[in-house]
Amino acid sequence: MSDASDFPESTRLLAEQAGLAKALKLFPDGVKSAAERGLRPLGDPPKGHVPTASPAPVFNPAAFERSK
Repeated sequence: MSDASDFPESTRLLAEQAGLAKALKLFPDGVKSAAERGLRPLGDPPKGHVPTASPAPVFNPAAFERSK
């Protein structure tokens, strides 16, 4: 098992923010591999598009209100 001090500071901070500081101390290799898997993209975007091609839609509650 490797020492948690071998990890980049960003991995350590993300683990602490997610409440995984104890897991990082007990299972540093598992937390590191999970962080690496989580940072990889799920797949390539469709041709002609980038992952941030359009902003996310904004919820407008007024559009769902009934007129009286």
